[in-house]
Amino acid sequence: MTPAQRLASLHEAMDSIGAALERGEIDAMPPMIDAYDQAVREFCASAGASALRDGILDLQQRQQETIAAMRARQAQLQELMRQQRQANRAVHAYAGS
Repeated sequence: MTPAQRLASLHEAMDSIGAALERGEIDAMPPMIDAYDQAVREFCASAGASALRDGILDLQQRQQETIAAMRARQAQLQELMRQQRQANRAVHAYAGS
C-alpha cells in the first residue's frame, strides 16, 4: 500500500469513528480508536509519510474535531447523570427515606 493509500485509509477510519460517535455507538468506539491509533503510529513511522504533510495536517484537524465532539458528548452524558442523581435524591427526600 502506498503512503497516499495508507493516509486515505486513515481518513476513512476517522470517518468511521465520527459516524459511530454521531450514532451514539459509544461501546463500539474503543477498539476502533485503538486500531486507528496503531495505524497512525505505523503510518508515521513509514517511509514516504512525511511527503504527505498537507494530508497529515488535515487528518490532525479532523482528529481534533472528533476529540472535541467526544468531549461534548461526554459533557452531555455527565449532565444527564447529574440530573438523574438529583432526581433520585428528590424522590428519596420526598418519600422520606
